[in-house]
Amino acid sequence: MTAVNSLQKISSLTMMLLILTMSSMGYFMLEQETAEKQELQAKEMPRFAVSPGHTVFGEYVGAHWCGPCMGSASPSLVNLKNSNTEDFTYISFFVGASTGWPSDGPVNRQNHIMASSSGYPTYAFADENSGSCYKVGSAGSNYYDADFSAGGCMHADASDFSMELGIALDSTGDIVTTTLDITYLGANDITVYVYGAVTEKIGAEAYDDGSRPHHVFREWLLSADNDFTEVTLIPNQVETLTWDKPLNTVRSGGGNTQWENFWPVFALMDGDYSTYNEVYAAIDLDMGPLIDIGIVDFEARNSNANNGFVAGDILDLDVNIANNGAEAYSDGGSIDIYHLSGGEEIHLGGISINQLPVGGTQSYSIMFDTGEITLTPSGTSSFRARISGVVGDRVPSNDYQDGIALHDMPPVPNRPVAVAESSVERGTPIQFESSALPNDLVDDMSTMTADLHYSVHGTNTWDDAWITAIDMVGSGGNSRYIHTITPPMNSQSGSYDIRMQWTDSGGQKSDWEITENAFELRNALPRILGPGDDGYGGIPTVKVDTVEAVSIVGLISDAETPHGELIIDSNAHQFVSYDPETLEINVLFDQISYDSIGNSISQGIFFTVGDGEDVNSGTLMFNVIENGQPRWSGIPTQSFNEGGSSSLVLTEYVSDTDDNGNPVPANTLSLSVVGISDESLLSAEIYDQTLNVAALDDDSFGMAEITVRASDGVKESDTVIIFYINNINDAPIIDLGEYSNPILQTGDRLTFNVIDLISDVDDSQDDIWITVTTFVPGAVQFNPISGLATMSWEDAGEEMVTVTAEDRHGASSAAIITVSVVDDLPLLWADSSGFGDLSVNISSTEYGLNPSVTIENVGNLELSEIKVIWSVCNSITGICNDFGTSHNMGPFIVLANDGEGLKIADYVTLSVDAVDSEGFDRSTTDQYKAYATEPVEITPDEPEDSDNQDKPVISVMTAGLIAMGIILSIALVLALAIVLQRGRRDGVNVEVYDYQDEYDYSEYEEPEPSPLVVPPPPPPGMGPPLPPEGLPPGWTMEQWNYYGAEYLKRRELQ
Repeated sequence: MTAVNSLQKISSLTMMLLILTMSSMGYFMLEQETAEKQELQAKEMPRFAVSPGHTVFGEYVGAHWCGPCMGSASPSLVNLKNSNTEDFTYISFFVGASTGWPSDGPVNRQNHIMASSSGYPTYAFADENSGSCYKVGSAGSNYYDADFSAGGCMHADASDFSMELGIALDSTGDIVTTTLDITYLGANDITVYVYGAVTEKIGAEAYDDGSRPHHVFREWLLSADNDFTEVTLIPNQVETLTWDKPLNTVRSGGGNTQWENFWPVFALMDGDYSTYNEVYAAIDLDMGPLIDIGIVDFEARNSNANNGFVAGDILDLDVNIANNGAEAYSDGGSIDIYHLSGGEEIHLGGISINQLPVGGTQSYSIMFDTGEITLTPSGTSSFRARISGVVGDRVPSNDYQDGIALHDMPPVPNRPVAVAESSVERGTPIQFESSALPNDLVDDMSTMTADLHYSVHGTNTWDDAWITAIDMVGSGGNSRYIHTITPPMNSQSGSYDIRMQWTDSGGQKSDWEITENAFELRNALPRILGPGDDGYGGIPTVKVDTVEAVSIVGLISDAETPHGELIIDSNAHQFVSYDPETLEINVLFDQISYDSIGNSISQGIFFTVGDGEDVNSGTLMFNVIENGQPRWSGIPTQSFNEGGSSSLVLTEYVSDTDDNGNPVPANTLSLSVVGISDESLLSAEIYDQTLNVAALDDDSFGMAEITVRASDGVKESDTVIIFYINNINDAPIIDLGEYSNPILQTGDRLTFNVIDLISDVDDSQDDIWITVTTFVPGAVQFNPISGLATMSWEDAGEEMVTVTAEDRHGASSAAIITVSVVDDLPLLWADSSGFGDLSVNISSTEYGLNPSVTIENVGNLELSEIKVIWSVCNSITGICNDFGTSHNMGPFIVLANDGEGLKIADYVTLSVDAVDSEGFDRSTTDQYKAYATEPVEITPDEPEDSDNQDKPVISVMTAGLIAMGIILSIALVLALAIVLQRGRRDGVNVEVYDYQDEYDYSEYEEPEPSPLVVPPPPPPGMGPPLPPEGLPPGWTMEQWNYYGAEYLKRRELQ
């Protein structure tokens, strides 16, 4: 207990000493802050620290309430940055009055810096945590200058790193992309860790004295793994890193907008943030290379201004350099130009670098003779300009630049190809398509030109006068030239050669590419025109016994030779002469020809026509008329579409004269149709000198000649007008006929020829594509070769089958076949009116008798494979005791109650199955029923007793005894029926055996007939049909009639 009290006393004393010590420290710190505030009031002017020759990086931790922070540390960092803008940068971790400490996780840099500190401000150069580069506290406004000038504890290889930094704002103004380019200038690969952060250039929150910290931390720029980005640098290769951050990561402050305040800071370290590291280099947006002498451009160009060069050309090699640094440069170096050949640099010349002010430039040029260069297809020659010997150059990536000069090779022509026919008549244009390979990187189709010449085959008389058009078609790699050759009408006919030569932009020409027999010019024969020819003028009309001049225009044609140069002759006596000046032939007909019914007919003259090179012949027709007859001019061929009509005013095609040849108005003539060559094709009538023609149906087409007569009341003349009815394609026609609504039994097949159901007035059956489809897969099978369609369904119902037919022109038709699929068709029992298929005649239905049944076919159906099933049932017990089958309609005997005959409450049922003449199964839908009846007793008439009072009267007792007897009888009958029914049910669950195998019916003994009931023999035809092998062994026919149906039934079940 004493020891404990002693400890408590010692602890109390310790606490008192600690309180006194802390109070004293607070007093001294307050005194120090007062002294520092007085020092700030002295307004010490900043001094400018000397750069160590490389970048320096530091990290600062301060607070808005900290006097040394706002009075010394922060101003010292601002002064140091302002005096060494391009060599110094830092990051401030600053606790603001409103926002507190910044969130710097996951790196937690504030704790990292403060790990060895005892208070604020704390500043660390180059991630140091001890020594002269680790500062706790501050005094003056240049507190960190000396350590900065001493190198700031940066890595010894700090000058081996070059960095470039940039930021860009996206189009929305929301996202800032920060890009950092790192180049390592050392000898071997090196791995570095990129320390990156977004800061506010001027803090948005101020110290308590109103001044503001700079480079205030806002957010890290880390890797995807939330760590410093690890990068392996390869010497002289630029490594580019990017980050995207929202613009609102920073705040506006100190007069800067958010964009102006977005200030990324980076440093390169040799480890991640979990350790204290060496720092290689640092950068912010103010920092850039102090010295950067770089090549601005380097060009190898032909002195003759061509895009490429040929061997022997002189190339001008021009290089321009510039001082991109922040200071003037005067430390020497050289500019050199090399020819790169076979992987080696061949020095061509060089000069020393002049003194260059900031932004200053210098140029150097040499000429290079290409006479010894071997040109290659699509080849280039490479050259290099290099800067070397520059002192302190921090951007080596722009110290060299390569240029190329393109080899200019002659084009290589491809063989021209005729666009269409290569054999044409003279005067018909012909086109050739051509292209060439530029064979270099200088030219393409747009910079090359093509020359095409032609010559009569084998003569080498080359010319290009017939070239009427040169066009370039296509683009890019599909570009090609089209040369159009238009030979004149008088050109020489025969085969021609062509040759092609290409010239590139440098004037180099390809070899001539010669194609022999490239095209042929044919002579166009003179032709005598007739109906259907373009330009045909119709049949001219001439007067009999009169020399008539007829123009050959519209009657004779030559594509190349003018009419006046044609040689026209005839041996016919009607031909008089041909006048090439007036282009008229003179004819004289001495008679008019008539047909068998007296109508005048056209007459012909056989002519030969020559064009000086070829001769052709033909017959010209003339309408020869009497003098003064109406005269027809040629009427052009007419046409209209099938099913249509056409009208033609004839007034302008007919004229009339009097007997003296004086004109008479044509509208006074009477015009009529006197003949139609094909009256099945069209009809024609004339109304008021207008010919109206109409097709007789919608499908016929072809040509018909209509003979029209003009009459002036005295004389008349005829002309023939040709009408064409144009064929218009019609869709195929599908006529289902008897197959439109067929009935088909389930499982049966219906096969029919679909092709026979389809017709097309325009196309043959071979040109029609037929399809037959239905909804049930596999139910319809169609063979397009034979045209047979087979249909079958397993389930009853209504099925739709679609038949489509499409001709070769794309016109199609469709038709639907509605198929009624049935299991079987009904047989109807005839009603009292006689309507139905079957009527029944039963001999008797009295108790104790076995009725004889005859069924008569009273309908229109032809039935076969008849099967009549009868049964005897009892309506009281609900049991059917007897049944049988007849394979004809009787008569047959219904054996009731094992031959004992019908009994009380028995009834006979009949059902019929058969097959009709169409092959359909037929069945009665309802059972025919006939009920047993009480026998009718016939008693002899008793003599009338006039004295009714003498008849005996049955007493009440007697009547009661009779009633009791009847009740007992009924009970006995019911009991007997129940016993019999149980006996029958005991035999229901019996295994089925093959009677033929298990029983020997040869020893079967017929039951002894009762002396009271003699079973009648089975009627003829009542027994079932025998099996193919005949009666089973040991059976008699009588046994078969009784038991054959059961035998067949059991055999089917096995």
